[in-house]
Amino acid sequence: MFFKFPFVNLRTQNSKMEQTILKKAAELFIKFGFKSVTMDDIANELTISKKTIYVYYENKSELVEAVVNYFFEEITKIIQGIISLNLNAIEESFKIHETVSQLFKDENESIEYQLRKYFPEIHEKNNCTRTDLFQQTISNNLEKGISEGYYRPSIDVNFTSKFFIATITSLKNNDNSELVDYPITYAKNQFFDIYFRGIVTEKGLEILKKQLNK
Repeated sequence: MFFKFPFVNLRTQNSKMEQTILKKAAELFIKFGFKSVTMDDIANELTISKKTIYVYYENKSELVEAVVNYFFEEITKIIQGIISLNLNAIEESFKIHETVSQLFKDENESIEYQLRKYFPEIHEKNNCTRTDLFQQTISNNLEKGISEGYYRPSIDVNFTSKFFIATITSLKNNDNSELVDYPITYAKNQFFDIYFRGIVTEKGLEILKKQLNK
């Protein structure tokens, strides 16, 4: 699950050259995939010696992991930024979904597949960390919505957050053979409609209708 970033605010503890290598590698991985891009490709794009890359990254796997970690750090910042806007729980959830979906809009569909196939340990580590982030974000949103009176107080927060993650993951990976004929965007929108109508109160329903009609 990767996406286009503006590639700004790279970690300040990295040297300028390390940041340059990380940025270029991320751009090439997004465009061509993890499997296709070689260390030579990155070096040629930067007009530097491949030995320079190895000063900072011992091998391609280490560079791939650095790029994946950078992507995760950035999406965490994006989510935290939306939460800091102090929107109500329904607006916040839709804002996060819309923003993340827009970031994923131009992703190379083979990137995550390649990461899972050729760098399985990195994929597994990132997938677990990412799932934890999303589940915690959803759990916090549910608790916020309950306290605001927009979500039903009887909701099982832990189960509902896990249910949300499992369903979205299943839709994205086309794990349900009964739904493969539906475009992913349509399927996600239908799920969002069903999901929110199942958890909102009468008070929350009015806000939900406004969000769904946008």
